[in-house]
Amino acid sequence: MTMFPKLCFFLMLLSPFWGGCRNTTDSTKLNVDHDIPPSEDFDAYYGFWGPNGDKIYFQHNEKLGTNPDPGRLDELWELDLKTGKRQMIHSGRILNASISQDGEWFVFHSFSDPEYLYKMRSNGTDLEKLTGPDSPNPDWKYTNVGRWSPDGKQILFTVAAGVPRGISLMDSSGSNAHIIIPYGVGARWFHGGKRIVYVNWDTTQPQGRRRQIYIANVDGSDPQKITDLPHSDYVGEPVSSPDGNKIVFDNVASNNNYELFIMNSDGTEIEQVTEGVGVAGRPQWSPNGKTILFSRFIPNVSRRLYLLDVQTKQVTPVFPAK
Repeated sequence: MTMFPKLCFFLMLLSPFWGGCRNTTDSTKLNVDHDIPPSEDFDAYYGFWGPNGDKIYFQHNEKLGTNPDPGRLDELWELDLKTGKRQMIHSGRILNASISQDGEWFVFHSFSDPEYLYKMRSNGTDLEKLTGPDSPNPDWKYTNVGRWSPDGKQILFTVAAGVPRGISLMDSSGSNAHIIIPYGVGARWFHGGKRIVYVNWDTTQPQGRRRQIYIANVDGSDPQKITDLPHSDYVGEPVSSPDGNKIVFDNVASNNNYELFIMNSDGTEIEQVTEGVGVAGRPQWSPNGKTILFSRFIPNVSRRLYLLDVQTKQVTPVFPAK
């Protein structure tokens, strides 16, 4: 892992005690997830939807026992929402995967230092390296969080360390890799595939509110800052709704934990929508825009997946307790 992800993870662990990073929203007046039905004791996190919304993919770690095998960490699993069947797709280590719109390919980055991008077919075959040694981009490293374009022809990703670094783009074959937004991070495709939403630093602002959410054209032109959050050091994971009207993101809230927020795509009407136990993050809109899948991490206790009903704000576990 690069220093940036390690730092973010460390700060996530510290977030309940990070007194200087507060959001002014009074969550006691909101319909948020104070009371959540219990989840099955099943380790699951970094979830994302299949293209049709009938499957959820996620990372899962089997118990390692007394002889840990790193190959059994961060496995890629699939949940069929119609049948309830879950099965392993690949034994890992796979991080921050994304599936193409046609359901044929995954892209993900490795658990290594530095990280490299890979792609493989959705049945776990035909593994191809996209960055690093023995790839089309042998000199590219610290590459992570790959995301397929809606038409499947390009992959959006981040170069998270080194110089130059920033939000980058390549063809699906791995060719034509180039940085489009220097120093930007956490990019996702915006509705329609012609723009992207991401996080960057506004250096004209004082410390504590420089990290904000932006939208730009897919070539990096016409960047527009859409938020002016007063406490934004740890804002991240902005994701556009399927219709492009809303954006969900995570940030430190008034409870000093990471929580989820929804706003209009122009940055107005920000609403906090979670406040349960632990740290909420990595939100993912369902293809129909009605539900948000997210991870909740309780340090040294559990990692679980939940579903947020966008209309009612009701939260339910992906794997309810039996």
